Amino acid sequence: MSGAEPLRIGLIGAGMIGALRAVALRKLPDLRFVAVADERPERAQSAAAHGDSVRVCTDALDLARDPAIEAVIVATPPNSHEDIVSACLAGGKHVLCEKPLTTTLAGAERLVAAANAAGLCLATGFNMRYTPAAILARRLVDTGAIGELDHIRAFHGHPGGREFTHDWIRDPAVSGGGTLMDNGIHLIDLTRWFLGDVAETVGMTSNHTWQTPGGDDNGFLLLRNEAGNVATLQASWTEWSGYGYRLELYGTDGFVTFGYPPMRLVHGVRSANERTRTKRYFFPAYQILERLRGWQWGLVETLARDLDGWGTAIRAGTPAPASGVDGAEAVRIALSAEPCNPTCPTSTTAS
Repeated sequence: MSGAEPLRIGLIGAGMIGALRAVALRKLPDLRFVAVADERPERAQSAAAHGDSVRVCTDALDLARDPAIEAVIVATPPNSHEDIVSACLAGGKHVLCEKPLTTTLAGAERLVAAANAAGLCLATGFNMRYTPAAILARRLVDTGAIGELDHIRAFHGHPGGREFTHDWIRDPAVSGGGTLMDNGIHLIDLTRWFLGDVAETVGMTSNHTWQTPGGDDNGFLLLRNEAGNVATLQASWTEWSGYGYRLELYGTDGFVTFGYPPMRLVHGVRSANERTRTKRYFFPAYQILERLRGWQWGLVETLARDLDGWGTAIRAGTPAPASGVDGAEAVRIALSAEPCNPTCPTSTTAS
């Protein structure tokens, strides 16, 4: 993107993720942080400290209408996403919206249609694609290091308490659901990134621990693409051992598994006449810097790569790497799972 004036970026929502997006923006010379809006002025002021001459306001719609702003990051609670993103698109702004794109599939589809009609770049904040392990896994799969993809196993969980999330996350009126719409939405996108478009889903959920009406403690999904490749996923708010995720990709000639914590990847190559040969990657520079600077350091690195990909797409006039369509598909898949009923599992087929 070099050689052009930096894109002028506004930020709506300066909570935890919004504040880290502000830090990430400082790493990108092709994106200029110019304005921030939050209903709590002190949060907006704190985020503004991570840029030069950043305008602060409390009205998101004021920022959405500002002609000096070219693109907006939306980092507010999920139930506000559709209205705010719609206003930004109506104001001619490219948008990167944090996950989930909206709390309903119809709302997500409306945003995709609005962005397409306006010729604007709509992105979804799926930053887990940008960890060092995920990037290496993508390269290995793309270069045929495991042969043809056969199936995927995936897990993402944490204990579900306040130390891992926001107070509002267990209010489905705000979050749109439970674990599948929270940490699970990242897992769904990461799986789709390797599996491709999902043609069929079967999903079940359970809610025995937190017992939030309309929410789920554990979500289980079985996905299949048009080629017949299958993925199994579990998202959990009852992973008592602590936060963690992993993705296991199996092909005709080997496998790749990766996850966190710690950041690691294993690549195995099978042989008909001897044991599978494996190579392990531990990303020592990442481990050291995260230990020295805190877990936020690693998150900011992925957020910066996510923003850089969005900015590059805006300049090129192409869809974002993690697009609005990707966000809508993740919502569709998450909402395809229904409360456990042993006599009637949910099965849906993509239109």
